[in-house]
Amino acid sequence: MKSKIPIIEILRSAHQALLRNWGRTILTSLSMVVGTASLVLVVVTGISGRNYVLELIRGVGTNLIIISNNEAPAVDRINIEDLKAIQTEVPGVDSAAPVVTSFPTITLNGIARGVTLIGTTPEYQPVRNIDVIRGDFIDQNDLRYRNKVCLITTPFAERLEQDPFYEGYVTLYGIRFSVIGVFKERTDTFGNTEVSEYSAIVPLNVVRSFKPDDTIDFIYASAESMGVVPQVSDAIEKLLIKRHRNQDFYGVTTLSEILNAANKISLGLTLVLLVIAAISLIASGISIMNVMLITVTERTREIGVKKSIGAYRRVLLTEFLVEALILSFGGGLVGILLGVATPYSVRFFTTAIKIEIPVIAVVLGFGVTLLVGLTFGMLPALKASRMNPVEALRYE
Repeated sequence: MKSKIPIIEILRSAHQALLRNWGRTILTSLSMVVGTASLVLVVVTGISGRNYVLELIRGVGTNLIIISNNEAPAVDRINIEDLKAIQTEVPGVDSAAPVVTSFPTITLNGIARGVTLIGTTPEYQPVRNIDVIRGDFIDQNDLRYRNKVCLITTPFAERLEQDPFYEGYVTLYGIRFSVIGVFKERTDTFGNTEVSEYSAIVPLNVVRSFKPDDTIDFIYASAESMGVVPQVSDAIEKLLIKRHRNQDFYGVTTLSEILNAANKISLGLTLVLLVIAAISLIASGISIMNVMLITVTERTREIGVKKSIGAYRRVLLTEFLVEALILSFGGGLVGILLGVATPYSVRFFTTAIKIEIPVIAVVLGFGVTLLVGLTFGMLPALKASRMNPVEALRYE
């Protein structure tokens, strides 16, 4: 009948052996600290970075489709009839908003500034995820009655309100617009935004007072779900080509391409960093193996004595494996604390990036660290357990 392995005695013996060379023990554990902390940071950075990009895209709208004229000649530019066709003939389109831009100038505190005038419809707000900070957005009555109203950006409003004679009106192209609200983009559209620092949103029908044709600069469309965005964008492009002499003059872009690119970049960077962290952990494992081999050599006579009085191979094997695991456990624990504390401290300096510390990062970091310790501690443990007791007792 096989005797049980004396776990308590093995733990006590391993603890005493490590304490005898506490300096070497600490230095060896430090290598595991670096490796484990690196692994945790890689996982946290990869997940947080990906979620940050996803949050930016959600702020714009994951279902957003941007339809532009590209090199279309004047006769083939997108118009109001195209907008109606997109809204009624393309399955999967939830909403669509036209955009007609113009660039008047306004004098503020004696300085002439360019203003981006955006003529659009009420659908523009949900499609573009526009936040109305105060006041109201334009509505159907403003379109129907050609009300001279506008919403302006926050910097524009702040500059106007510095004028002691400001009474809630702004004059553009000689037309006096009543400011009914202040807005901002939830986030920009990655270089495709038409909103500038000084922008004003006005009803589309009012813009026709100084841009009388029915052409549209571009259209923002929103698909019913993210899953149908590719099909909807293809259908829109085919519809426009069909309606305009079968010529491909138009650009139909989505944020799914940016999302895919972000995912690939995030995955690539994470893999590279994981390789670096793995190399660090392997180096730490080699360090543990070297230290344990030295320990086995130094304790050869002790091993010989234990085997001569009846110590089982599996007991000696377990004892040296436990020493390797203690080194890994201590280093891994401190490494996890550092790996979690470092990204967590970022929250005290910025709130722009939401740092997420997933449980998988902690579990993975700690598990891999123990596995490295166990793997690289096996060779020294096997060497100790296989020693010939007679030769071990003769060792000087």
